[in-house]
Formats: sequence, C-alpha cells, structure tokens
Amino acid sequence: MPEGLIVMKYNNKSGIAIKANYPEESMKLQESTLMHIFNIHEFSKQAGIASLTIENLNIVTYYSGSDTDYFIVLKLDSLEDPDDYEEALNEISQIILKNLDDDNYIDMLPTLLKQVSRTSGNKNLS
Repeated sequence: MPEGLIVMKYNNKSGIAIKANYPEESMKLQESTLMHIFNIHEFSKQAGIASLTIENLNIVTYYSGSDTDYFIVLKLDSLEDPDDYEEALNEISQIILKNLDDDNYIDMLPTLLKQVSRTSGNKNLS
C-alpha cells in the first residue's frame, strides 16, 4: 500500500521546493533523493512517469513536463511494484495539476492517496 504523496516544483532560481506532502509526518525525503527524482526526468524534459529505488526507498514519480515543472511523487512500500501504480498516479497527477490555483489540490491529497491505494493495490493481491 502506498505510504504517501509529495508534490514538488522545480524553479530555476531556488531549485526544488516541496509544495505539499501527505501524510506530513512520514513524508520527509533527503535532498539527495529530491535531486535523483529531478535528474531522472531532467534529460527528456517531457511529461511522464519514472520509478526509483534507493536502498529501502521505493517511489514512482510523475513529471508534468518543462512547461510547469511539477513532480508528483508516490512513496511505496519497499516490496511493491511501481509499475502497478503508474496508471493511477497518472490519473491523480492530472487532478492535482488541474487544481494548482489557490493550492486547492492540498486538501485533496488524502482522498487521492486512498484512490491510488484502491485502484492499484488490488493488483498486488493476485
């Protein structure tokens, strides 16, 4: 089951900034991990999904593309297959991106995390 969501944005002046995370208390990532996430998407500059495993950290990320430079990060249990979550992450990322104005997406994060867990978590039972 996914452990949490992070929304971050890249800015040429200040670098990577975490805009929101849920649950807040358990979604702390090291600066080096944030840079790994940025770097796996930086080469293509195109919207898309990638996964990353570093030690016990297992994540799947959606990058919005260079027009907006948002990253939606789904932190998974170390034994989960990131491929099982790609479709659901793509869906909730579109919802988040459509609700960036006035930070409306922040209140949606708990519901979106539950949605990802329901739609993708069932694949792990087979």
